[in-house]
Amino acid sequence: MRSVAREELHQLIRQFEAHLSWAQRQGTVGVPRAAAAAATTPAAPAPSAARGLTLAVVREELGECTRCKLSSGRTHIVFGVGNPKAALVFVGEAPGYEEDRQGEPFVGAAGQLLDKMIAAMGLQRRDVYIANVVKCLRYNTCVQLENGSWERIGRLVAQRYGGQVMSVARDGAIVARRVIGWYRSPLADRAVYRMSYASSAIRGGKRAITWLTGDHEVLTRRGWVRADGLNPADEIAMGQGLSRVAREVAIGSLLGDGGIRRSSAMLAFVHGRDQAEYVRLKARALAELAPIVDEAEVTNQLEGRRYLVSRCRTRSTRALRVLRRRFYGPHGKQIPRVIVLTPRIAAIWFLDDGYTKIKSPNLGLSEIAAHSFSAEDIRFLIERLKGDLDVEAYTRESSPGRIHFGSEASRRLSEIVAPYCPPCLRYKLHPDPERRITFDPSSYDPDQRETLFDQVIIERVENFDGMDETFFCIDVEDTHNFVTSGGVVHNCRPPGNRNPEPDEVAACEPFLRKQLEALAPRLIVALGKFAAQTLARTDAPISALRGRWHSYQGIRLMPTFHPAFLLRSPDRKRDAWHDLQLVMAEMKRLGLGPKEAP
Repeated sequence: MRSVAREELHQLIRQFEAHLSWAQRQGTVGVPRAAAAAATTPAAPAPSAARGLTLAVVREELGECTRCKLSSGRTHIVFGVGNPKAALVFVGEAPGYEEDRQGEPFVGAAGQLLDKMIAAMGLQRRDVYIANVVKCLRYNTCVQLENGSWERIGRLVAQRYGGQVMSVARDGAIVARRVIGWYRSPLADRAVYRMSYASSAIRGGKRAITWLTGDHEVLTRRGWVRADGLNPADEIAMGQGLSRVAREVAIGSLLGDGGIRRSSAMLAFVHGRDQAEYVRLKARALAELAPIVDEAEVTNQLEGRRYLVSRCRTRSTRALRVLRRRFYGPHGKQIPRVIVLTPRIAAIWFLDDGYTKIKSPNLGLSEIAAHSFSAEDIRFLIERLKGDLDVEAYTRESSPGRIHFGSEASRRLSEIVAPYCPPCLRYKLHPDPERRITFDPSSYDPDQRETLFDQVIIERVENFDGMDETFFCIDVEDTHNFVTSGGVVHNCRPPGNRNPEPDEVAACEPFLRKQLEALAPRLIVALGKFAAQTLARTDAPISALRGRWHSYQGIRLMPTFHPAFLLRSPDRKRDAWHDLQLVMAEMKRLGLGPKEAP
């Protein structure tokens, strides 16, 4: 937070204190900060009951608070929880997703770590009290719904849409998940970015984009990265993809007889009528692309005769646009250098364009036609055959567009291909594996779709003034991310997805002060920068504040790192434990221990 903003906050707080005449209700108020910090044993505040102030009174006064903009996006007011007689109070910064959902502070992953920290002190959650200091995407960003259609996020928030949207699970699977939260937040001083990816849809000459603030996290190959931390070399999750089976069949077909049209990202391939079974198997593997299989009569231009073929074509998808961009260059087909040859990919490639010359009942020599590719691409494919499948291959000067295999390599290649080879194509295999290894039809069964990644296109919007400065977000059950037209983005964490703003702290702090007055603790642990800076009235960083005693209204105050920070930086847990040991020593010196709650 900027120092100017914090000075404005402090002025608001001082005005509020003067208005309520705090000095009349709490004898320790008004002690100069330096003098309070110097006191080794502060006087215990007067019992809250004597002042007529209880937690119930403070909560009733708070009501259904609408004093700041956070009220428009919350689910519950997160007031506080614990022992009202506690001598030790923990004060955090702001509720996160789970806290907002359950109405209780520190119940998520950070809360679990806080429970462990409290237990390490020889206490339990019921022995202390826990409170907080503080009780995005643009409207027209499109979010993909479960049925594949798109809707503007602003409209989803306005309607509190409770259906399912598309999301990405931990393993990369594309799944549908329910929307469980809807949020609005002001732009404030955050930067705005336009994000897309290289193969995104282009309509009317314009690329599909996502508008988001710089602090919004985006899923990349290197994990979740803030928008303002993306670089041109990053590949982001599209939220569009293919199942592993469909992707491998598509890649194998592109190595072989298949092609993707330039005019539309549609995969198509044609085989002879006697291979119709094979066409149907590939179509089954590509079921998520809604393939159409039919027969047609075509003319052989060289022989001038007509014959029947079996053909398949899929619908156009963003996922196929990624494959088209990778497999096609200025001069036609090319081999992307990121390709990995799996057994299924190699099998489809061989069954499309390969065959085996049978020399004897136990001897065969295999070849794969590769005329569509350059000599450099063919050399790369030979390297991948050896590196990925341990199959030796070579070329001949007499047939530069073909990849050849020796006797043992042919046997090894057919062993890999045989489980994927239907009866109508068994004649292409080496005789020995053809007899020993049977066809497995389940190898063409479709499975769960997985997201593809594509090169990010990210641009900071320099002149955003005058545009709508309200940004929107939704929360998605379980996965906590959702698919937009420009990539996969993380939920905001209401309202802890960003630092609390001065007006939000100012609106909540009077109630925090009354909470602490009603509790009358002897010691406070401030968790994180904003709690520490707010209570200690300073702009010093948490690294400078932690590890030494400060004072809040005459109460001993120990700042330490927030549990959420410790989850991200486990190497700092040692420092946090040092701080808690100081608290434990002070509790022992003051003769403080757990008190029974009424």
